[in-house]
Amino acid sequence: MKKLIAVLVASGALLTSVAAYNPPVGSENMEDLAGAEALSGKLSVTGGAIFSAGPDAIVANPALTADEQRVNLNAGYTFMYSTSEYTNLHIGNAFQSGILIPFKLYIFSGYVNGIFVPFPELPLGNNINAKAGLSKEITDKLNVGASLSGGITWGHETDWALGANLGFLYKYGDLGFIKNFRYGVSVLNLGKNFINVQSIGSDIFSEISQYPTIATVKAGVAGSFIKTDDVELGVSIDFTTPCFQNLIVDFNTQFAIKDTFFVSIGEKFNLIETIRASQNKFLCNYNLLPSIGLSFKFSFDVHNNDYMESNGWSQSEMTVSTAYKNMYENIHAGSAAVDIDLGMKDKEPPKIILIDMED
Repeated sequence: MKKLIAVLVASGALLTSVAAYNPPVGSENMEDLAGAEALSGKLSVTGGAIFSAGPDAIVANPALTADEQRVNLNAGYTFMYSTSEYTNLHIGNAFQSGILIPFKLYIFSGYVNGIFVPFPELPLGNNINAKAGLSKEITDKLNVGASLSGGITWGHETDWALGANLGFLYKYGDLGFIKNFRYGVSVLNLGKNFINVQSIGSDIFSEISQYPTIATVKAGVAGSFIKTDDVELGVSIDFTTPCFQNLIVDFNTQFAIKDTFFVSIGEKFNLIETIRASQNKFLCNYNLLPSIGLSFKFSFDVHNNDYMESNGWSQSEMTVSTAYKNMYENIHAGSAAVDIDLGMKDKEPPKIILIDMED
């Protein structure tokens, strides 16, 4: 009973410390800006409507990469343009880069992004953020992972962040007519986050609270409603609760043809920003227009390269992606990304041959 009381007191103190929930507009999802998959809504705590897990997947859940067999390289760029008549600053930029390396005992992922947004209606300033994570497959169905993250922001004063992130993914399998059903949970931003910053929240009459919010919990489910050799249709839905102060819902649907051509449509609903939009449309002109993304995957050969051949990388796969989203009514964002898997995925299980020793 004493331990229970201590936990309740600590939880109450934590909730009280963030009771005045007022992070800068867009800051709970600012890492969605850096690449095409994130902008199109593919990044999910479950790996997306149709599962994929590059190094940028640890942004949502550090456990997602545990099944990966190949070295993966990722890079992306986003261009943003504001049509607002209230500012002369109309151009913003974001980028991301990452690497994933499989080892025998675990999978390592490293990820960095930069976000440079001068718009008054999206007051994020300049940010550089980095993450490094380890994931492991515990059983055929259960993946776990953890990561460390850090960042620095400037433009609205200078501050730094340092924290940890935890997560798991459970691969249930087929659930009735739903194929590849899975669910995942992650707890993010456990540490010191940005706070000593001169910025503006969705409630312009209150001081901003720390961002991204400490103890942000993400939970979601995903699965495929159609899955054949030629086509696949998947759906994912995430629920995010920044220290139980807000509710953010992400819905994503993807359609794939021959595991080569992908269409992604994403929708995001932020409860607090939606409520406060009517109070101050200049700074929080929130809209519910979906994002859309297109991806194309193909294999390529590298000839006359001894290093690539010695590592089994002479034949590899590349995915090129693009995405568009109309953000906050006045802000348009377009993104492009490239994702390279070195080598080809091993789709055949190991063969076991019994030998009669008497022969």
